[in-house]
Amino acid sequence: MHATSADPTLETLATARAGLRQRLLAGLVSLVFGAVTLALLPFANLPIPPMPGFVPVYQSALVVVYGLTTFLFLTQYRRTRSASLLVLGTGSLYVTLVVFLQMLSFPNVLAPGRILGSGPDTTTWLWTFWHVGPPLCALPYAILEGDGRSRTVAPARAAAVALLAIAATVAAAALTAVVVTRYVHLLPKCVEGDDYWLLTTSGVGPAVVALTVLALAVLCWTTRLRTVLQLWLAVSLLLLVFDNMITLPGAARGTVGWFTGRLEALVAGFILLGVYLREVDFLYARAEATAQEREARRAELQLARDNLALALEAAEMGDWELDLRTGFSRRTPRHDAIFGYREPVESWDVETFLGHVVPEDRDAVRTALEGVGGSGRLDLNCRIRHAGDGSIRRITVRGKAYRDEADQARTVAGIVMDTTHQHEAEERLNQAQKMEAIGQLTGGVAHDFNNLLTVIVGNLDMIVRKPDNAQRVERLAASAMTAAKRGAEVTEKLLSFSRRQVLRPETVNPNRLLEDFRALLQRAVGETIEVRLDLDASLDPVRLDPGQFESAVLNLAVNARDAMPGGGTLTVRTCNAHLDAHEIADRPDVRPGAYVLVSVSDTGHGMDDATLARAFEPFFTTKDVGKGTGLGLSQVYGFVRQAGGHAQIKSEAGRGTSIELYLPRSAEKEAQNRPDGPMPLRRAASGEVVLVVEDEPAVLEMAVESLGELGYRTLTATQAEQALERLGGPERIDIMFSDVVMPGGMNGVQLSVEARRLRPGLRVLLASGYTGTALGEQGVPADLPLLSKPYRRDELANKLRVILG
Repeated sequence: MHATSADPTLETLATARAGLRQRLLAGLVSLVFGAVTLALLPFANLPIPPMPGFVPVYQSALVVVYGLTTFLFLTQYRRTRSASLLVLGTGSLYVTLVVFLQMLSFPNVLAPGRILGSGPDTTTWLWTFWHVGPPLCALPYAILEGDGRSRTVAPARAAAVALLAIAATVAAAALTAVVVTRYVHLLPKCVEGDDYWLLTTSGVGPAVVALTVLALAVLCWTTRLRTVLQLWLAVSLLLLVFDNMITLPGAARGTVGWFTGRLEALVAGFILLGVYLREVDFLYARAEATAQEREARRAELQLARDNLALALEAAEMGDWELDLRTGFSRRTPRHDAIFGYREPVESWDVETFLGHVVPEDRDAVRTALEGVGGSGRLDLNCRIRHAGDGSIRRITVRGKAYRDEADQARTVAGIVMDTTHQHEAEERLNQAQKMEAIGQLTGGVAHDFNNLLTVIVGNLDMIVRKPDNAQRVERLAASAMTAAKRGAEVTEKLLSFSRRQVLRPETVNPNRLLEDFRALLQRAVGETIEVRLDLDASLDPVRLDPGQFESAVLNLAVNARDAMPGGGTLTVRTCNAHLDAHEIADRPDVRPGAYVLVSVSDTGHGMDDATLARAFEPFFTTKDVGKGTGLGLSQVYGFVRQAGGHAQIKSEAGRGTSIELYLPRSAEKEAQNRPDGPMPLRRAASGEVVLVVEDEPAVLEMAVESLGELGYRTLTATQAEQALERLGGPERIDIMFSDVVMPGGMNGVQLSVEARRLRPGLRVLLASGYTGTALGEQGVPADLPLLSKPYRRDELANKLRVILG
């Protein structure tokens, strides 16, 4: 035998804990019968009127009660295989048989004279043996249940053990019958006619009482009466003690003590039966509720199946199931339609599926199918040849293996979907994301770059028109050359970044890429964010596409910038790392080994658990509409996976985010030369007495020179506050010509509003190196004229002419 829980989902009389209400009721029953026993004890030997039919009715009732109790015990044993219940069942069977034998020993009950035995000695000893039965079975039950562990018989032996126990019990009852009939003269004399006083004086009666008290004490001590069965078994034993206490002093049949004892014995037997019958009622109600609950669940399951079928159909997915033993498959029509069949095909197996897979993908697909028994899951993407038009299609197959009792894969079920259009759309969107990343980078550069172009174009325009003034030409040319050199530095880095958007894997050192990329990275995140590089000098090389790598880092930097609207620190760290098998246990597609770790960390607001779980999903974004496509992190993830690496996010709300890219170490040497090439820049856009407001000195000088040549008198200001001071003064100002993007917290659009408030008739012309889209929240209203940088003098003159009407 071994300790186990027979049925942890269904509590029974034998396992349910006895509650306070049950204990109070048991105590009340015990007190009532104890009080009755004590009250009638002085009258125990008084005779009562004859009741001729009492004995057969009483004995029949005992047989029925103990017989039903035996049936309930053994039935519950058959379900639970509890050894302790088998003990109680066989004990109850023994009592049933002995009580029946005692009924046969009474004269003139079932037949004239006695059927069993030859006198009252047999009847008395049978009474003694049936009173010994309950305590004798209660003792081993208490020992088995003492430690609170439920001991069960092995399923294969349960029936045999039960039959053996029943046979032994019947044999014990038969032996008892032989002893009290043929060998009763060898037993102590316990009765003289109807006088039972010898039962007491011989010590047999007190011994029965002592045995019952002992069984009751052991039961209470070992089990603490934890369960309902233990509690009421103790009450039953206590009533048998009361039975003996009132019967022995009566010492004769037909007395108050004898009659009271018979009733207490009957109640002692009926107690367990009554409790069991109450449990049957409880279990019936519970079964009824369970049936209703199962019906409700069946309806819910059917609804879920219908919804699943509808969802699969709406998603254009086909579901399938394959029996790995027989090769039989179940498929929906959508499954076969994905493979190019207008009507469902007759049969479908693994070889049929492999026959549709293109030869280049067939080996990988076969390997995945063969491994489903070990991993329990099927997850593959492959190309197939469409049976209808012969075109190459991309499909995704997902499945799960279901095992039999021997833990062998029996069936595999899952879904299949045509992902051709999705794959094509992802490629287009990935390209769009690359261009968006370039736009995010160049948007920060465009303003400064177009300022430089404005200086160059304006100065060269004035040189061409008046080349005879050597001193003036030299000054203007020097200014243009300085601006051109600054532009060349910016352009060089932009061109270097742009050329490597074309896929070109190289063996490179990520440290060098990050060092070359640092200036552009700083421009992408803005001046409010500090960029720190923590680079391991002994970093191993990796083989990847440098442009893709820089694009991925840029995407992470832009996300970090958005997470730190008030500024912060962006840290890019590199080091050599090693991934162990247990670290990537949930990623069977990632191999353990040596990697190079590139982590991008910010001090922003972080992610909550819900956002973190979906961060790598395509199109998922927490930004406002129009602020992003939701492809940034998915592009990073795709790049890392294409490089054979692994990406993970560590983030906590309020404590920043760290995105770690594990790139496989390369054994090749680092490539030394990387070609450069042009990168298209975003097209940029930039107004009697003119107030010129410009923070860039060279642009301011060029604008003043141009306006001077056009005959305007100029006033200047380098930021909005200075401009407002001049507008608030007495000087004549007809036009305000202002840059849009300026430092100091107020841009040109906001300045124009304040300027018109101070001078309602003031004409305004704005200039900007940004396009309207790039300006974002600083967009220029439609009623404000805008001059795009770089501009020539004639363009400025035309715009002023329009403004002046």
